[in-house]
Amino acid sequence: MKRWRNIWSDQGGNTAVMFGLAIVPIVGLSGGAVDFSQRAHVRVEMQSAADTAALAAGRILQSRPTTDAAKLALVKEDAREAAENVFRAALANTGDGDGPMPTIEFVDGVVRVSGDVTVPTSFLGVIGISSLQAKALAEVAVPDPTFLEVAMVLDFSGSMQDADKYVRMASAATDFIERMEASRPDLAKIAVVPFSEFVYAALPTGNIRDTAGADANVPLTTCLMNRGYPYSATEEQPLANVAGSRWPQSDPNQAACLQYATNSLRVLDLTSDFDSLTASLSAMRPTRLTNITLGAEIGWHVLSPGEPFDSARPYSDPVARKILILLTDGMQTVAAEGPDGSTSTQAADEVTAELCDSMDSAGVDVFTIAYDVTDEGVRSLLAGCASSAGNYYEPIGANSVATVFEDIFAQITESAWLSR
Repeated sequence: MKRWRNIWSDQGGNTAVMFGLAIVPIVGLSGGAVDFSQRAHVRVEMQSAADTAALAAGRILQSRPTTDAAKLALVKEDAREAAENVFRAALANTGDGDGPMPTIEFVDGVVRVSGDVTVPTSFLGVIGISSLQAKALAEVAVPDPTFLEVAMVLDFSGSMQDADKYVRMASAATDFIERMEASRPDLAKIAVVPFSEFVYAALPTGNIRDTAGADANVPLTTCLMNRGYPYSATEEQPLANVAGSRWPQSDPNQAACLQYATNSLRVLDLTSDFDSLTASLSAMRPTRLTNITLGAEIGWHVLSPGEPFDSARPYSDPVARKILILLTDGMQTVAAEGPDGSTSTQAADEVTAELCDSMDSAGVDVFTIAYDVTDEGVRSLLAGCASSAGNYYEPIGANSVATVFEDIFAQITESAWLSR
C-alpha cells in the first residue's frame, strides 16, 4: 500500500510540473490579448499624431508657396520641424522620452509622415515576446503652387459715398492684397478695376474710337464707354476695321471725365507691386453713375492675354488660375446695347449676365458681392453671375464686407488634403 502511495505521490509531482509548464503559454496567450489591445490603442494614437503632423506640414507648404528652390528648401525645413514637434508631443505619453521621432518625406507633391513605436508587453514576455511594434503612415497631398491672377472690379459710383461704403470696401480690398503679399508674393498678381459711369484706363490708341490720325500703338488714358454688342459681352480684341469692337470714349476735356483723374480712378493692370496697389486704392474716390457691364468687361480683359492689356498669362498655362471679384452696391444706371439691338439698362443687365457666363466658360472663377443691395433684381443678376452659389455674397452692415474678402481669400488659396 505504501508503494502505491509513493507512486501516486510521484505522479502528483509530475502533474504539478506539467501543469506549471502548461500555465505559461496559457497565461501568455490569454494575457496577450491585453498586450495586443494596448498596441492597438497606441496605434490609434499614433495614426492620429501622424495625420495631425502631416496636415501641419502641409499647411506650412501651402501658406508659403514658392517656385524658388532655395526658398522652398527653407519652407520644407520649417514644415519638417513643425511635423516632428506635433508628432512627438502627441505621443509623449508612450514612454519613449519626449515622444518617438517620425520619418518625414516630401515626394511628388505629397508630405509623408510615418512612425514606428515599440510597445513593451506585460504578458507575452512569458512566451518570449517582450515587445510589439505599432506603426502608422499618413500622407497629405499639397497641390502644386498655383499662380493667381486676380481682378478686383470695384464700384466707385457716387452711391458708394453713403455711410463711407467705399472706405470699408477699399479697406477690405487692401487687407486682401496684403494677405496675398504675405502668403504668396511670388505667385500672384492683382489688378484693380474701379468703375462707375466710365472706366478710366490707358489703352493703345488703336483700341479706341474717334482717334483718327493718332499713333495706334501709343497709349491713351481716357474715359471708356460701352462697346457695341456682341463685342461688349466678349473678350475679343478690338479690330481696326470694326468700329463696334473698339471702345468709344467720353470727351476727355469735359468735367465728367476729368473727375476720374482727380479721383484717382485709373485701372491698375495686373501687378505684383502690392504696395503700389494699396497706395492707389487709398486715393480712389467715388463719382457719378453705375456701369456694372463695363466694369465686368474691362475686368475680364485684364485677365485675358493680348490687347488691350498684356500682363495676363495664357489660359493654357497649367499653373495659372484667373479670378474676378465684382462688387457693386446698386443697380445698373448706364444703358448699353443689348442682344436685340435696343439700348437700355435692362439690355445692359442682359449683357452682364452673358459676360459672366462667358467668363465662367473660359475658366475665370467669378465672385460677386452685392454690397448693401436691397433690390432683388440686382441680387438675382449678381447671384447668377457668380461661378457657384458659394461665390456669391450679400454683405450688409459696417464690417461685413471685410469678412467677405477674408472668405474669398480663403477659398482661392490651396488646401492640403489627407490622402492616406
